Amino acid sequence: MQVLSMLFYFLAQHSILAFFAVNIIGFILYLWKLGKRFMVLTFIFSVVNFFIGPLYNAWFLAKFGTDGIAIITSAEETSSMMNEQYIWEYSLLMKTAEGKSVETQFTTSNVAIYPIRNNILIPAEKQPFVIRYIPGFEKNIVIMSDKSDYGKRRINYDHLKVVEKEKTKYDFSPENAEFRKRYIAAMQDYINNPENRIDSANIKKFKAIIQNMRP
Repeated sequence: MQVLSMLFYFLAQHSILAFFAVNIIGFILYLWKLGKRFMVLTFIFSVVNFFIGPLYNAWFLAKFGTDGIAIITSAEETSSMMNEQYIWEYSLLMKTAEGKSVETQFTTSNVAIYPIRNNILIPAEKQPFVIRYIPGFEKNIVIMSDKSDYGKRRINYDHLKVVEKEKTKYDFSPENAEFRKRYIAAMQDYINNPENRIDSANIKKFKAIIQNMRP
């Protein structure tokens, strides 16, 4: 696992260098009379890796890694851009399950976050969060967003938007029985969802509202 973690780290963190290295390997295989298809396959892999290297690195670490705790110690905007936005570089200090402290870093272009989503959600500086790593090569980490407080709060926020949507409709037309029913159902779903257990304030508030709204 340690060797695999090193390999995935290289492919994800150094995608440009990996592009040339993989294609050189493909050319060498071609010279060894193994056929053009090996050169074509390595070229395809190098291109695909350039875009999704951090994704399969995130899956690998989430599947086989060991839990640890980390904080971001600094964040700096770089002069490089990706998708018309400046890339940020983050320094990180992690503590392994054995209590060992390790420093590493990542950028918004190669960060590994699990679960894999379209948006990149980075924890705030000095805010502890859960990571996973392979023992023996701790510098390769994946941020476990849904196991961290910042990720749980984001989940709560998404769930609250559903309640707020139904509340807006009910507030605009309180005499509408269907809007009333949907508003109550949305609050009840929020209360019953175990992912919202950390939001005790809103759970208590929604319980009181439901009690007052029911005949």
